[in-house]
Amino acid sequence: MRKPLMLGGSIMLLATLPAAVAMPAPKPVWTVTRTTDPITGATSCVVAAYDKAAGMSFSRTGAIYPFVENSSIHGILVGVSSGGRIRLPTGDIVWRVDDRPFRTLRAADNPPGAAGTVASPDDPAMKQLIEQQMKLVAAATATSTVAAGALATEMLQEMLGGKGLVYRAAAASVSYGLPDGQRGAVGQYTKDGLRPYPLDASFREGLAACGIAVE
Repeated sequence: MRKPLMLGGSIMLLATLPAAVAMPAPKPVWTVTRTTDPITGATSCVVAAYDKAAGMSFSRTGAIYPFVENSSIHGILVGVSSGGRIRLPTGDIVWRVDDRPFRTLRAADNPPGAAGTVASPDDPAMKQLIEQQMKLVAAATATSTVAAGALATEMLQEMLGGKGLVYRAAAASVSYGLPDGQRGAVGQYTKDGLRPYPLDASFREGLAACGIAVE
């Protein structure tokens, strides 16, 4: 509505300004992806924080992304996965929510995958050695590092009670020697630089969409 204003014998019309300018809604950070194995029928629903550009979500080779998964085989999984068409091993991961104590996720502790089996020898010592070697190989080649079972549930509750997540490959920075720039290169790339991955409404909405309890 325009109001008349008398100024020097003339009438001017002033447009009233809106009381408040509506701020754009924050863009969702977390995305839901559902898959079904065409052979086994195993299902998976993953809530992950991908890279985003031009309204699209994508992942890059050499980068690692946080996720929570509801797997019909393994149950709830929490951890990171490498991106891109060529998936690289993730190795051990250091992980922290807000200012809480950090955790170390070890690739060797991943739940058993679909690795091939070999005939078990009769000698218990040899059997144990072979199992240890296979576990080491699986850890060295794993393209995801995750927690399962009670630990995954504990980590998920920590995320639900937090505001931001940071992590990195444990091998990306050593704890001694000259300062290493990789030590501080954690978080999500934004227009304002690196920021912790926000554990926002889109995270909770994604969990609910995957049938993961958020209470």
